[in-house]
Amino acid sequence: MRAIRYYEELGLITPSSHSSGGFRLYGEDSIKRLEVIAFLKGLDLSLMDIRQIFNAKRGSGGSRQAVIQLQEVFAGKLKLVETKLEFLRKIRSDIAQVLEILQSCRSCNHPVLLDSEDCSQCSRLPRKEDIPELFNVLLQKSSTQKQEAGS
Repeated sequence: MRAIRYYEELGLITPSSHSSGGFRLYGEDSIKRLEVIAFLKGLDLSLMDIRQIFNAKRGSGGSRQAVIQLQEVFAGKLKLVETKLEFLRKIRSDIAQVLEILQSCRSCNHPVLLDSEDCSQCSRLPRKEDIPELFNVLLQKSSTQKQEAGS
């Protein structure tokens, strides 16, 4: 219940009354606001963004300025979501490519798999510059392997 008190401190909700024992009592309006807060937090909006949304509506009485403020908040959020999606698409592509490479490695005849020397000559692998960095790291010899090779 610490979160609800914090929401109250931020002005996001207010108790409708207090019980005779001093407990805060919240009405239907506060419960609806808590649902909206949960939804907006699910969109990864910060509590400060959520407060800005609530204050825009309350402070301007539904004026054009409120619309502008809300538009700015949601436009910024949309830009963040699009950036994350672009990043996730790149990760997805890299992982899919690595899985494809690993599938060909399963039927490889080399005695040592994922070896930088053997694999660098493999005809099944794409050009080195086309291999995702994630997989290149797997193919690199560690400092321990380099020392053992030098002995």
